[in-house]
Amino acid sequence: MNFKNMSIKKSLIIGFGTTILISVIIIVSSLLLMNSQKSAYTDIIDSYVESTELIADCRISYNIAARNLRDVVLSGDLTALSTISSKLEELDSLFAQLQDKFPLEDKSTLNGFSDAIKAWETDAKQICEVVRTDREQASTLIVNNCTPKLNAAADAGVKAAEALAVAQAAIIKQQNLTSNIALAIIIGVMVIATVVVLLMAARIIRSIVEPSSQVRAALVGFSQGNLGVPVNFAGKNELGEMCDALRTSQNVLHSVIQDISSTTGQMAKGNFDVELTASFPGDLAPIQTSVNQFVVRMSDTITNIAQSATQVSAGSEQVSNSSQSLAQGATEQASAVEELAATINDISSNSKQTAASAEEARVSVGQAGEQVSISNDYVKQLNVAMQNISSTSEEISKIVATIENIAFQTNILALNAAVEAARAGTAGKGFAVVADEVRNLSSKSDEAAKATKDLIENSITAVREGAEVVEKVTESLEKTTQLTGSVVTLMDRVTDAVENQTTAISQITEGIDQISAVVQTNSATSEECAAASEELSSQANIMHQLMAEFQVGNKTGFSGGAAPRVPSADAGWSDASGADPLMLGGRNDNPFGGPKY
Repeated sequence: MNFKNMSIKKSLIIGFGTTILISVIIIVSSLLLMNSQKSAYTDIIDSYVESTELIADCRISYNIAARNLRDVVLSGDLTALSTISSKLEELDSLFAQLQDKFPLEDKSTLNGFSDAIKAWETDAKQICEVVRTDREQASTLIVNNCTPKLNAAADAGVKAAEALAVAQAAIIKQQNLTSNIALAIIIGVMVIATVVVLLMAARIIRSIVEPSSQVRAALVGFSQGNLGVPVNFAGKNELGEMCDALRTSQNVLHSVIQDISSTTGQMAKGNFDVELTASFPGDLAPIQTSVNQFVVRMSDTITNIAQSATQVSAGSEQVSNSSQSLAQGATEQASAVEELAATINDISSNSKQTAASAEEARVSVGQAGEQVSISNDYVKQLNVAMQNISSTSEEISKIVATIENIAFQTNILALNAAVEAARAGTAGKGFAVVADEVRNLSSKSDEAAKATKDLIENSITAVREGAEVVEKVTESLEKTTQLTGSVVTLMDRVTDAVENQTTAISQITEGIDQISAVVQTNSATSEECAAASEELSSQANIMHQLMAEFQVGNKTGFSGGAAPRVPSADAGWSDASGADPLMLGGRNDNPFGGPKY
């Protein structure tokens, strides 16, 4: 019988049902043997013993009648003849009962006894008639006829009693032999049944303990971060399904972890042309989606930065050429205006870069906050899953407690059976052995149940510890979410401050442009623009070198929000509509033409 493919409930029912059935069979066989013994001995008592007693009663009756007859002949007291007649009638009645009860098929001894008694009765009746008239003749008849026939009747009675005794002894001997054979058979059946029950119990225990040990080891490995603990048990019952689910979980988590590790390793090396390709089932699917979206967004951001660096480099070259041309035409400019203009342009350029960087940082921090919130939700779901595992382990503990209760009730039943066997005395020895074996079996079942309960309680403890760790991780992620929200608020404030600074600098630039128009010189501005363009070109080259370390794919994932700000064709910064945010009302206060500032 394969208990691996059988449900735990069914295997336990079969195990205990087999034990109870075998016990009932042995008990019924013992009762039948006892009943057979009782019937045999009752038959001996009712037939042989009673027949022997009837023979003795017959001998006593005719001896009393013979003694009374002798007394009548010797004394001449005829009043005693009535007593002799009643004894003869009693003798006839006893002999009739003996003929009915006599159990032997061979009636020769009984017939000899009957003939001897009838012959004596005939002479006794004749003597009773003779004694009335002639006592001497009656005395002669007693001596010559009655006494020899009385002795012959006694011998015939002894032979009949001996025949009954011999037959009775043979029957008792045969009954004892039958009883011994039946007892040996019952003992053999008990031994075989005990072996079968023990083997079945061992297989049931092994079919439960083996997968439970493997599941426990795998769960302990889970709690320690080890997904390589083997679970080799295979079956079609609940434990087999549990082991299959655990193996599947190990394979899925191992594949997911390897894919995430490989992808993040490539990202650490600057390669963003990657994505998670493993199968992320169930609640793990949002992790794959989030990571792939993060890779796409980072690829878009790096691509936009590279394009912006290229345009900045081209614009800076154009600005440098224009500034050199303007510097040759404008030989005299006020040094104060030149220095002020250069300083303001540096501040304006840096403030714009700061504003763009602050905006990107605010977006990245917001995305990080959203990712932390998603991770927090996943950890909460993991916490619920750990609680469900703990509840399932507690249900298994209840099942084991039920098994312990059954073993306890079986032990009590065995004790009661032992008490009843002790009351039955010698006839209950076989039943006592059965009760002792049942008690031993219940004790072993109780020990196995307790061992299983200890293993499951250890598993429950490990699950609870895992649940506590998950709760701590949840609390930590919630605190991280709060801190991320605070950082987002601070970045919003920084962005607003930079925008205000940009507006103020724009107003200062307008004033500088007016001063440049008044003094009609662009020499200082041109020189500063040339220096700024050279610096911008140098920074663009550095940015190109940095961006060359990254590898991105052709995937696009940017959606929603304002379009990124890129340099316009004339090297001025503009939004998606093409308007230059630094133009002061569309004025072109540069008398030498070229780009507008």
